[in-house]
Formats: sequence, C-alpha cells, structure tokens
Amino acid sequence: MTAQPGAAAMAVPDESRLLIDRVLEARDPYAALGAYPFVDRSVRPALEAVILATPRLKLIFAAAAYTPPDLLDRISIDARKALQLRLAKNPATPPQTLTRLLRDDACERIRRYVAAHPRSDRATMSRLADDTSIDVRRAVAGNPNVPAGILAGLVADGDGQIARNAARGPFADEELLQALWDNGDRQVRAEIATHPNCAAGLLEQAEATADKLILRKLASNPALGSSALTRLTADDDERVRVAAARNAAVAGGLVEESDYEPSPKVRRIFARRRSLAPEIAVRLAANPDSWVRRWIARNPVVPEGTLRCLADDAVMEVRRSAARNPACPASLLMTLAGDPAPWVRSGVAMREDAPQAAIERLLDDQHPDVLSALGRNRQTPTATLDAIAHHADKDVRRAVAFNQCAPADLAAHLAEDPYPLNRVIAAGHPSLALARVRQLLDDPEPQVRFTAAARLARQWNRPGGAPAASALNHE
Repeated sequence: MTAQPGAAAMAVPDESRLLIDRVLEARDPYAALGAYPFVDRSVRPALEAVILATPRLKLIFAAAAYTPPDLLDRISIDARKALQLRLAKNPATPPQTLTRLLRDDACERIRRYVAAHPRSDRATMSRLADDTSIDVRRAVAGNPNVPAGILAGLVADGDGQIARNAARGPFADEELLQALWDNGDRQVRAEIATHPNCAAGLLEQAEATADKLILRKLASNPALGSSALTRLTADDDERVRVAAARNAAVAGGLVEESDYEPSPKVRRIFARRRSLAPEIAVRLAANPDSWVRRWIARNPVVPEGTLRCLADDAVMEVRRSAARNPACPASLLMTLAGDPAPWVRSGVAMREDAPQAAIERLLDDQHPDVLSALGRNRQTPTATLDAIAHHADKDVRRAVAFNQCAPADLAAHLAEDPYPLNRVIAAGHPSLALARVRQLLDDPEPQVRFTAAARLARQWNRPGGAPAASALNHE
C-alpha cells in the first residue's frame, strides 16, 4: 500500500490534515502511530502504510501494548508465524483478531496464547475447550473470563491442572465447586476454600480440616463469616493468621489484641488497618518492631499525641511515615520540614496540603530528594520551580515536567531537555504551546515524536473543534 501526502484529502480539521501530511511526508512510523487513534478513519489507511512499511515495524508494533486495536487487527492479515505469536500474546489484541489468529494451520503455541488471552470471547473459548492439546485446554480453564458451563465440560477430563484452574475461575458456581471438592486433591480444595462463590457448607468443611494449606486459603476468603475469621486469627500457624489479617472482611474488633500477636508479619498488617481503635493504635505505636511503627505512623487513626511521638522516632523511616500521614497536623509538618533526614523533609515537600510556612522552610534545601518533591508540588513558587527545572540532575528536572501548574516557559525549557524521557513528559504538559509541540515532531527520539503527534491529533480532533490560532502560535 502506498500513499502520498495529502492523499484522500479528508473532511477533517485543517490543522489535523496538516499534521497528517507532515507525518506522511516524513514517513515517520512512530508519529503516525501516535496520531492514528485520534484521526478520521478515512485517513488511517494512509498512516497504516507508514506504520507497517517494513516487516520489522510490523513485528515491533504487533507486540506493543500501546498499538491501537484497529491496527493490530490490520496486522493480523499477515500470516507470518512470528507476527501471529506476538499478536496472540499482546494484551491489547481485540477479540475479533484473536479469532482470526485461529487459522486452520495455527500452531499449538498460538492456540494456547489465545486460550489464555483475557480478551478471548466465549465462542473462541468454547472452540478451544475441545482442542486436542491438553495444554490448550488447561489454558482455557485458567482464563479468568471463561464461563461456568465451559469449565464444567473441561473438568470432565479428570486432569488435575484443569481442576485447579477451574477452581480459581471467577465464574465457577456452587455446583461446580462442590463437584470439584468431592473429587479434588488438597490443591483443588485449597483453591475452592478461597473462592467467594464457595457454599457455606464447603466453608465449614474447609475449616474443620487440619490441612494448613486449606486453612490458609480459607482465611483469605472474603465471604468468610466473622466468627470463623476470629477463630482463624488465633490459629497456631503463622501463615494462617497472616492470611486472616489480610482479609478485607476483618473488623476492628478482631484486632483488639493485635499488639500481643507473636508474629511481626501479622502485627504489621494490623497496623495498616483503618478500623483500628485509637487505644490499639497507641499500643502498636510502642511496638519494638520498626516496621509496625512505620505502618502505624502512616495510619490516620493514630491520635495526634501518639503521632507526635512517632515523628520523633529514632528510625528515620518512621518519621517519614508520620510526614506522609494524611492526618498529620500543620504544626507537626512544620517541625518535620526541619528534620535532619532529607527523606523525611521530602515527605513534607511533596504535600500539597502542607502549610505555606513549611514549604517556604524547604525552598533553600538543596538535597535532590527534597528538590524532586518540591518540583511536583503545585504550591512551590515559580522561582523555585525554575531553579529545579535547570538542575544538573535529570531526575530532579523531570519533577517539574510532572507539575501541572508549571508555567509555559518551563514546560518549553524541559521540551529541550537533553534527557529523552523528560522531553516525552514535557510533550504532554498542558502548558506547553502547541506550536512547540509541533517542533517535537522532528525530535530524534521516537517516543517523543509519538507523544507529540498523539497530543496534536487528540487536540485537533477533540469534540468542539480545533484550537484558536493564538493557541497554536503562542510560545
């Protein structure tokens, strides 16, 4: 397929047409790919000719998760096995393309990838459920979208891996789970014990077992009742108690004695719970395990007096957690802004709710961690952002590119940054003038050109029409 600049002169905005013509003239596959999802369908064939101009480009874009589904479908017309394999593995490949990949000569690897693909539709999974390869059928059973009816047919094979995969299936129903429990080994029963569709009777059977694997899986089941969870939080096996502590159904009443728990892993999990009673939080704050104190210092249920004690902890990471606590009062943030550890100060510097006095206290700080945090903070004054955007460290400069309140001149400066990633991020900055974005179409880095073309195509084809000329020409 060949296309000339301006081919199929289309009923699209003038600026969009100029962008397309420029991309076609430059024969730039990355800029063409960036523009592709946002342009009128009538011009996509011309862009496809550039994007898929060589076998190597087809291979690259067939495997890329950022390739638009329409283009992946176009690539699938090519019957080369290497391309088909990449498409079958690509998480962005649409259902109709996956179906096309199942040609009569499709190899087992392709069939297996399609069987496991999260976008495979029911008809495709039903077809592959009858595949001659046990590995393909196992992949179907492990697909999270496979319906219960197909799972029921698959488990009739009597294969242990299929049974385990089916027991994990989100759509496995009570009837199927009961059949799997009756005929399955401990691995299958363990998977059933954690399934939210597991019937109450099976949950009781699972709790009555002495098998710690089954009990551990059971403890993580969100459908488990509070009385069973309470018993499992007192189990003699640490792994069972850890699973119970992580269960989202755990209520505050179940952690009343959590600070006396012998396992540090369990104490750390309980310290994260937003349902903790204040008195429990106070006890956990005095725990000798610094990881428990780290987690509790970040927990907004901690009383202010206790948080102030944690903000003076000998372990720097505990003080950092206090600085990141959503409930940290302004006066304490002011104190932490003067902490001797830069990682603690940076925790204050990134907070957009920090008092202005705390931010001002940090403006002369020269540590890269603090400067990076200030660079992202919308409260940071323009003069400080300017200094950060001109810093010698590329990672420090990049912080300003992420700051949506950075002024246009700093966005333009970062669009010329010697480090490509900084230019990529700057290309998407809302303050960067579109005229400057257009210049990035000539950038030596493909990712920069991709981002610039996507920004322009999206802007000029957005609902409401193209931007005003003043917006295009402003620098």
